[in-house]
Amino acid sequence: MRNVNFFIIALFTFFSSVFSQEDSKEKWFIRIGAHDINYYPKTSPFKGFFLKKNNSFVPIISSIELEHNIKKHIGLYLDSSLGVVDNSRWKIEDNFFMKLSSGVSLYPFPHNKIDPYIRLGVGYHKFNNYLNRELRISETKYFKTNKTNFFLLDSGLGLNLWLVSNFGINVQSTYNQVFAKQSDDYLNFWKHNLGLIFRFGNLKIYHDRKHNRKTIGVIDQDNFSSIPVNNKEEKEEEKKICCNNQEDSDHDGVLDQEDFCPNQFGLKKFQGCPDTDLDNIPDHEDKCPNKFGKKENQGCPNVFFSPILFNSGKFSLSSHSLTIIKEISEIMIHTLPNSKFYINGYTDSNGKFYLNKILSTKRAHSVFEALISKGVDASRIEVRGLGIEKKKGRRVEIIIRKS
Repeated sequence: MRNVNFFIIALFTFFSSVFSQEDSKEKWFIRIGAHDINYYPKTSPFKGFFLKKNNSFVPIISSIELEHNIKKHIGLYLDSSLGVVDNSRWKIEDNFFMKLSSGVSLYPFPHNKIDPYIRLGVGYHKFNNYLNRELRISETKYFKTNKTNFFLLDSGLGLNLWLVSNFGINVQSTYNQVFAKQSDDYLNFWKHNLGLIFRFGNLKIYHDRKHNRKTIGVIDQDNFSSIPVNNKEEKEEEKKICCNNQEDSDHDGVLDQEDFCPNQFGLKKFQGCPDTDLDNIPDHEDKCPNKFGKKENQGCPNVFFSPILFNSGKFSLSSHSLTIIKEISEIMIHTLPNSKFYINGYTDSNGKFYLNKILSTKRAHSVFEALISKGVDASRIEVRGLGIEKKKGRRVEIIIRKS
């Protein structure tokens, strides 16, 4: 075939050095986005590369890919693309296109914010409308195929641009060598991808400075859990740090022995840990790492609790009020474990002032007792009966104490 798959030579040049690299922690990637199919003129794969008529854009979500890093520099991927495309070479419009492929990705500079890679894969390709058509090669030559299903070899280049540690933008371009009898490369095409990339499932070893020990845990955006590493693993990790104290695994400018998050690209001011939501609170201290929040709320946004309403002259709680109080107690215990609160009771303007003052206090105490029964620490709450408030009416409000 005339057009040799020109990326293959470069790929195999990397193989000898890449496979000798040390293993990295488990990482999974998922890429989603749109692809552009480029059926270039049959004489050259680069002629008219940017001409609109040679490029066929399909729906916004037309490509999805899953990848797993088996080593620091190596990933195995599975890619699926589906859509309706135009084939300018064969003068075909709006035809069904499908491609499934798998292969290996090589990362020469892993863990960088700008993360390029090279790939090589094999796959399956389906195009429905070659039947009963002829491609004119010259004045006297024509090419024809009676197949709709093909085996292909693809290879190319890609780039991940990480906006934060686990989310970024992906661009990719692959050349697809389609194998068919006597095809002479007339079925080959380019495939360009643009989309988003998500990284998840990282296993981390970090230094727990509070207890002066190594711990191992699974880190994601919403939860963090850890268990102690056994003595053998701890000694091996200490040995690595001792003897390789200039290593910076995630290339964030913070050496591993000083990096709280040595396998995540982070910031120096947070000892190498990321701040995904850019609220100036590192993810490992942030109760809401994906939401811009405040330090006094442990990184979560301001919390507004629904008011507890009462019938005229009453301070007993309805079943609906108890449901609201249960939800509030969960937030107090799990989302804001270090915050303190006011419980403010109010009445309407009916009745005498001193009786309304007593009634507002009773209402606040009813809510206080219900929260205590749900497990909220009583020392975190101050009860206040504020009496008549025309704008508030018959209710109890819970607010966070600022100091």
